[in-house]
Amino acid sequence: MRIYRFRVLLDDASEAFRDIEIGSEQDLKTFHQAIQDAFGFSGAEMACFYVSDEEWNKGTEIPLADLGFAEEGTTAPTLMDQVLVSDHIRSTHQRFIYVYDFLHMWVFMVELIGAGSPAKGVQYPRVVLRYGTPPEEHSRMDAALLPPEDDDSYAEDTAQVYDPDEDMGYDDGDDGMDHDGDDDDGLSGHEPLPDEYH
Repeated sequence: MRIYRFRVLLDDASEAFRDIEIGSEQDLKTFHQAIQDAFGFSGAEMACFYVSDEEWNKGTEIPLADLGFAEEGTTAPTLMDQVLVSDHIRSTHQRFIYVYDFLHMWVFMVELIGAGSPAKGVQYPRVVLRYGTPPEEHSRMDAALLPPEDDDSYAEDTAQVYDPDEDMGYDDGDDGMDHDGDDDDGLSGHEPLPDEYH
């Protein structure tokens, strides 16, 4: 068994990353769990890997579970627990995109940065380098439910409540109508109707 060392970078302002070593014969579900543990996420949401290229384009999708979205007559996707890490290693700098929680879209850029033999007595996967403090898993959800702190438009909108007693700018002695019911200026500023409509 070979040991692959991957740099897993969270696509976030924190720029936090972790270097994770995992065995070539371990499956992607094990890798998924290692990423969750390394970044302090619960792992309770859906996730998937995409085999990627040098431009970070999404290729083959490898989901955590089959959600039944495959079109009728097509083959169901191969799941993480059915795919070994080595199954998609085609380059010494192989890349994957790992997406967690499809509602809030935590995206991780995963790149192979080294390979070697397993160390005696070491259990894999393991985190060998930590950089930066990742955000809390539910921070995006909390932010989505609240207006920005510097946005006062919500308060302004709710303050403008209709008041039926408010002066609407009309003179109490003149309602803008002739005694025969016609508007002084036609139909509230519109052109008068043609004769065929009278």
